[in-house]
Amino acid sequence: MTYSGSNYRGSASVPPRGGGDGGGARVAAATGGGPTRRGLIGSGIGLVASIAATGGGLALWSTANDTNSDLNREFDLEGLPDENRPDNDRALNLLVIGSDHREGNDESDARSDTTILMHVNEGGSEAYGISIPRDLYVHIPEYADAKYYPEYTGSNDKFNAAYAWGAVPLTVLTIEELTGVRVDHVVEIDFAGLVQVVDALEGVTMTIEHADADGYYDETGVTSIHGDHRFFPVGVNTLNGEEALDYVRQRYQWARGDFARMQHQQELIKAIMDSALSAGVLTSRDKLTSFIESTSDAIKVDTEFNVVSTAINLMNMRSDDLVFMTTPNLGTGDQGGESVVVYAEDLENPGDTNPEAVSLWEALREDDVAGWIDANPEASGQGAEAE
Repeated sequence: MTYSGSNYRGSASVPPRGGGDGGGARVAAATGGGPTRRGLIGSGIGLVASIAATGGGLALWSTANDTNSDLNREFDLEGLPDENRPDNDRALNLLVIGSDHREGNDESDARSDTTILMHVNEGGSEAYGISIPRDLYVHIPEYADAKYYPEYTGSNDKFNAAYAWGAVPLTVLTIEELTGVRVDHVVEIDFAGLVQVVDALEGVTMTIEHADADGYYDETGVTSIHGDHRFFPVGVNTLNGEEALDYVRQRYQWARGDFARMQHQQELIKAIMDSALSAGVLTSRDKLTSFIESTSDAIKVDTEFNVVSTAINLMNMRSDDLVFMTTPNLGTGDQGGESVVVYAEDLENPGDTNPEAVSLWEALREDDVAGWIDANPEASGQGAEAE
């Protein structure tokens, strides 16, 4: 086994531990009448609409509730086979999936282009997003409703095979087996939905990183390898939906490859959150109503996710309160002639051979991710070598 590539883990800015007024001091239950579980806003994708709704006053309450009722609720997590699912903990773990499905294409052929496990602590004062590389080589559990069951499930493969074989349910089961963390809610958005969200905000502001990979190096910016090959100049740019989608899909132009792509997707999530504030969505009823209406059909959620309640609970959370990381890994390697992201030294039986990842999942279960970051600054993107 040979390893290559970057071990970029994502950017992080850790919120104060145990202090500050923040949004957490006023967090209430995120599910309808349930215990003190906390919710995040779909990591800013799509569900920013609900945060905006809470700032629009009682006149928009009915609109927000209609949105909550009318959301496309495709995922019944309570219906998953429960014998091997982890127990619930006191915090909330929200799975955000960005699929590569495009309008007009067969949805059964879609793959998970982006997967982020969001964790909000019990007090609602800390929020973390952990990107899971789509090429991470993991065990995909058996699932009777999978497309190719029993041939493929119950074997090791790239992480995004779980979505290709069994869509959201198998993706949830794969993450839960890998981490030992129970997924409480799911938010899914496809390419068309992402474009809708960004355009409803009248664009997002992102800082473009210039290409630095061999064969693509360009100090002035980066050229897309897709479609019309649009050029993104280095530095701060305002992007519409199609442009933002195009930029965050690129990976070959950077030496970090897919790790750079994940970083840019994380940056887009923060940019969406910031744009919800700066675009006048909070002050203009027309813009707010349009935004809610346009984003309500852009996402899919699980049957139990109370979007409006979640948004109210965390209406004071901002992009600076969201800490991003990437699943600890050993970079890229070769498995059976395919390039994969190596989770652990023993690809076939990873077990406890990735101590950084094992301790991160334990920190999620114990609701002490801030403590893990303190103990693992480089693995969390906080160290001197972090980009």
